[in-house]
Amino acid sequence: MNQIKAERIKIARQRKGVSQKELADRLKVTQQTVSNYENGSRVPDGETISNISKILNVMVPYLTGETDDPEGWDLWEEYTGYSEEQIKNEINRMQDAKHILGDENDLQNVITQAIDNLEGMGNTDRGIINRIYRGVIDLQDELTKKYEDPMKLSKLPSLGDSDMKIRPINANLIYDDLDIEAYHRAVDVLIQARRDLSKIANDLRLN
Repeated sequence: MNQIKAERIKIARQRKGVSQKELADRLKVTQQTVSNYENGSRVPDGETISNISKILNVMVPYLTGETDDPEGWDLWEEYTGYSEEQIKNEINRMQDAKHILGDENDLQNVITQAIDNLEGMGNTDRGIINRIYRGVIDLQDELTKKYEDPMKLSKLPSLGDSDMKIRPINANLIYDDLDIEAYHRAVDVLIQARRDLSKIANDLRLN
């Protein structure tokens, strides 16, 4: 069970302008229970702590005393390597573009989206293309799993002490009742899709 600094629930609640009753209603507990959380006579479980953090728009580590910053900027910087200024600049760009998904008043939601954007996997042009690109890789893996016969694969020599197999050129590892030409054509389509997606990002110098 997570340990919590009881007084921080009260501080965060008052900072958010939420009454004990409002918090209790949203947690589906009694007002007395919330009062007990705040005076330390009762400790909320991990799920409740998580719910409190979302309702009061503070990080769980703030409630548990791991950081003194309710927004947890120090932790975001430590976890991601991006500075508070970099993240805030991206948030400002998102706000100017009116491109924030979900609750715009939920700072942690907004910070998460900003970091995804900075990492090239968010709701920017490059982020969207990158996610589609990774999706194509997943499709290629799924295609191989559907077509490749594990019995044939098991007969191939292993690479050293690992489970990786040495695949001879033009080795037919496809189930006997499936068409190897169909497999190779499908793989070629997916490989070309990856090339085309990379070309879009590079040609347009997407952010």
